[in-house]
Amino acid sequence: TNAYTAESVTNYHFDVSAKYLDDALDRFCQFFISPLFTESATDRELQAVDSEHSKNTQSDMWRWMQLLRNDANPKHPMSNFGTGNIETLKENPEKLGFHVRKRLLEFHQKYYSANLMCLVVLGKKSLDELSELVRAKFGPVVNHDVQVPSGPEIGGGEEPFV
Repeated sequence: TNAYTAESVTNYHFDVSAKYLDDALDRFCQFFISPLFTESATDRELQAVDSEHSKNTQSDMWRWMQLLRNDANPKHPMSNFGTGNIETLKENPEKLGFHVRKRLLEFHQKYYSANLMCLVVLGKKSLDELSELVRAKFGPVVNHDVQVPSGPEIGGGEEPFV
């Protein structure tokens, strides 16, 4: 699988041969139902994010977004660092006494909610068969009824640019 996180969404995606779709969806749904978040997997993912960040520092689009963030109201989340690296995601939090894996699990518990998720499955089976397969696999994903802030709520009433 692969993934990316944009401003307000994370997108997971993968390709699999049709004959392995059922098994692949079974494994994939477990990321949302009962993630492992092992220490070693967490460290590997942090390294992957750090590598992605290093690659992005050479991107004109990434640099433009960072300039935009630098001009944003410091009281608004738009001013925050847009990606992450080992320093911001692991070293600094650990220096402040935060256990990164524990915080990831807390984030998952709070925000990985069925009401915020969309799933698209493309396969050779009929729409009815695919729908039944998806309901069976992803039905256990918990709905925490999370409400996503929008508009002025995002910055606690602060405008992104002043």
